[in-house]
Order: sequence, then C-alpha cells, then structure tokens
Amino acid sequence: MAVFVGDYQCTSAAKCGLMINWAVREVINPALNKQYTDNKFTVSQVVGIDTSQIRAARTGVRGDNDIVWVGRAANYAAKLTEIKQAERTWITKAVYDKMNDEAKLGGNPKTNMWKNYIWSGHDRSAIYGSTWRWSID
Repeated sequence: MAVFVGDYQCTSAAKCGLMINWAVREVINPALNKQYTDNKFTVSQVVGIDTSQIRAARTGVRGDNDIVWVGRAANYAAKLTEIKQAERTWITKAVYDKMNDEAKLGGNPKTNMWKNYIWSGHDRSAIYGSTWRWSID
C-alpha cells in the first residue's frame, strides 16, 4: 500500500504502477531465472490505483498492531488487483481524469497507454488498464 500526496498524486501513482510492472518483468523475473535455471515459476503482480480522501488508524494491542486504511481509494485499489488480465496496472476513471499526459501517453508517435474497460464486477464503472512499463532510471 502506498499513499501519494500533492498536486500530481495521480500521475505519480500511475507512473509508480508502471514502474513496478517494469521491475517485475525486467529485473525480478530475469534474476530469478538466472539464479534458478530450472525454474518454471514466474513472478506476476497487479497494481490497483484509486483516488479519494483516506484515513489511517493504528489499531490492535501492544506488540500486535497494524495500520487500517479507511476510504474508497484503499477499497477500490485492493479490488482492482483481483482483475486477472494481461493488463498489470489498473486505475479508476477518477485517477485517469486527474493524470497528466506524461502518464497517459507513451511511445513515438504518442499513443494512449491505457485501455478503457467497464468494471463488470463493480457497478459497471469505467476503469483503465495498461500493459505498458515505465523503466526505472
């Protein structure tokens, strides 16, 4: 779980999701295959991103407590990670609408990195998925 704040939080979160996709495909899996040559396992991940007001509370007993996140963003982001398709980064329409073009458009010529879907498992709301990767410098 990550929380992004500031004027460009949606852009930063989307780029981070694409960077995680890059790291898994370009760093983690190749290192795994190099170290374990007979490996048939592949690491995969799904990132879900939403934006809303959110609250955090530390709950539990001494020595056994955790942070609980309350708000739509935490709930939707977690649910988006359960979508099992080729796209590995999922965002809500609220995130897409707030992102800068640098996190929407990629390649040469510039094309939309995000494909529009209807979230049939959740009130048929608009969501966007991406298979794109953002390299970490």
